[in-house]
Amino acid sequence: MLKAIETFLKTQIIQKATRRPGTVKATAWGKERTFCCFDLYDDTFIFEEGIWDDVQNKDPVVLLPKTALRATEEVGRRRVLGNIMMISTGNHAITSLPLLSGAFWDFQPPAEDLRGDVMRLEMVCANCVGDTFELSQREVPTAGLVDMDEWLQGLGCPMSKIVVVDRVNETLEHYRRRGQEWRIKPLAWTLDEMENALRGSLCRMHSCIRYYHNVKGVHFLSLPNLLDWGAKIETDYPEFLRGLSELAATTPEAPEGNLLLKKYHGHHEIEFFGAMPGVALRQIVPLVHDLHAYTRKTKCSAKDARERFDAIAQTLRSALAHPDLGNESSVAFKETLYRNITGEVYTDQHDSMSRAFDDMRKALPGATYAKMLVGKTLFTPRGAQSSAVYNPNRGRSLHEGVDARTVAILDAVELDVSPGDRIEYANVYEIRSASNDRALAGDGKTREVVYKTEWNPLPIRVIEKRLALKSTGYGAYTIARTHAFRALGIAFGQHRMLARQDGSAGAVHYFTRMRYPGEPFNALPPSSFCDRDPMTGKYNASRESKDVVRALAMLIGSAAAENMILKKWKDGSIRFAEGKEIVEFGYDIHHAKQMPLRIWLCSVRGTMGWPDRARTESNLDAILAFYIPQYARAAAEYARRHPVLPRQQIAEAFLDGFSGRTREVCWNYTSSRELFDAYEPKIYKDFQFQDKWRFALWALERQKELLPRIGELFREKFTESAGAEEPKP
Repeated sequence: MLKAIETFLKTQIIQKATRRPGTVKATAWGKERTFCCFDLYDDTFIFEEGIWDDVQNKDPVVLLPKTALRATEEVGRRRVLGNIMMISTGNHAITSLPLLSGAFWDFQPPAEDLRGDVMRLEMVCANCVGDTFELSQREVPTAGLVDMDEWLQGLGCPMSKIVVVDRVNETLEHYRRRGQEWRIKPLAWTLDEMENALRGSLCRMHSCIRYYHNVKGVHFLSLPNLLDWGAKIETDYPEFLRGLSELAATTPEAPEGNLLLKKYHGHHEIEFFGAMPGVALRQIVPLVHDLHAYTRKTKCSAKDARERFDAIAQTLRSALAHPDLGNESSVAFKETLYRNITGEVYTDQHDSMSRAFDDMRKALPGATYAKMLVGKTLFTPRGAQSSAVYNPNRGRSLHEGVDARTVAILDAVELDVSPGDRIEYANVYEIRSASNDRALAGDGKTREVVYKTEWNPLPIRVIEKRLALKSTGYGAYTIARTHAFRALGIAFGQHRMLARQDGSAGAVHYFTRMRYPGEPFNALPPSSFCDRDPMTGKYNASRESKDVVRALAMLIGSAAAENMILKKWKDGSIRFAEGKEIVEFGYDIHHAKQMPLRIWLCSVRGTMGWPDRARTESNLDAILAFYIPQYARAAAEYARRHPVLPRQQIAEAFLDGFSGRTREVCWNYTSSRELFDAYEPKIYKDFQFQDKWRFALWALERQKELLPRIGELFREKFTESAGAEEPKP
């Protein structure tokens, strides 16, 4: 995989640049390294000798503007052009510190008191990972990171081979506005993905010790990797000593040793993973330094080193915040280490936070849209032309790796834009689900496009979903059902067919709809139910709102009524309270605070699926006997989770919502009966649409007539599910 980076270095830099005569030698961690220099126009490239032929995983890359190496007064007199790229083995300090100290050629170093600011605020650190350059922003401003990104693209590196690993809000927003959020490294969602990320972060510095390297440049040494290194005492003692020097030796790059070299937010160049805060500095680091000093001053045998090393290992094992942090196969080890290598440990997010909807999606390559019109010529934003296919008729540059499905989505979005308006940006995402939680490769069931036009103040969100069957006929059947029931008042959004060829079947089998605002009913965060101060809007986390609990009980009751009207049924499931009901919150004028306002149905599957369409009393009995107990169980579970209201009050609120919604939809039908009865879209006869539609309308009127009986049956089943004990309000 790293051959792609080697090819880029050789073809785009080495073959085109002019090599400066001579080399510069620098000693780091006891090893003399030879560096050579290449000039390409105003840019300069410093490489450790021969590294372009043998790039290793996690080899460090440093990028910075030449202005960072010039005094302020010199910059004021003349314009300093060009950038510098440096690549070496080991870590970033090997190249950056000699450069900042003036050891390389004619580069004037910044003042000594400014070097720290240059390293923090202007130097973009990166690593060669797989076939990509992974840029780490750390404390560099977004503009500086973007400049280096665009420079790499200008050198001929495809944008798909440049990944930003830090998730800084300002930087995320910048790339979103370019339609390039897919270039920000996504967070893992499953243990498999975490394991892959951990494997990809493994690296070495100068010895045999393996570390987990995080996005901020910190090297985490775990207990298992410490023990692996300790095994070298018996098998390769000189290599063990090299590792010991790497940890504790003092060098110009690390005057106190790597274990004490400050790196980021209290972490050092090398950290013992899992140790309780402060314990490593007080107990483990001194033992390592003592062992290093002992081996330097005396003739330390392997046996003596083993005894002292075992003491270090035992101290680390005892210092672990949890025993599982020393077991690399444990979930706690993987999740905690993952948070450390991604930098999430430095944010305010808590381990137990529930995932928001936006965490359950993966950005995909799409397009960058033009941001200005000059006469009749469209110009793309800075950097958008690189690695992209530009279409001047649409003002967009398609990104490398964009697939036909995404192009079709963008085509559909463009058709919805009014003449004179223009798309500012669009990002396309793959949506994950509990049944599809692997790392997606662009073949998931559901995608989302978020786009902004000049005339819309807020971004527009559209869901694109693959139909259950790959046939044009099934698409017409799906759209006809949504149109018909939306006309009756069912909470479906507007659905549209997406005309495209899939290649495999050659048929249209996708549709788009609006993204419903809100969260799934079965995954609402606890804060949704908390009481709020009407003046400040702040949550009272210790108390649930009775108004919210009651209102949501009514809404889920109305969703149950719609579920029965739709005759949702698929392989024995009614698909109720499974996350297919989206609750929208907003300001309620009567309560003068945020309340649940409405509930949307986001799934069409199973609609008109009840297998028996006989218009008989016995069929109605079967329908009630099948649906009502499941609604009662869902309501009882809701009452159990929210005891702020007596159970029976929740049951009655559920029934009020069920009855009110049934009457409303039935009134919509009877007020335009002739039109609904005459509705006959051209659907393949195999789907039996007419028969199912007429049965649904007949059953709707019967549902209204049977409301008293439904209420009695529901109360009976609710009591059975909830139990006889009544909780105290």
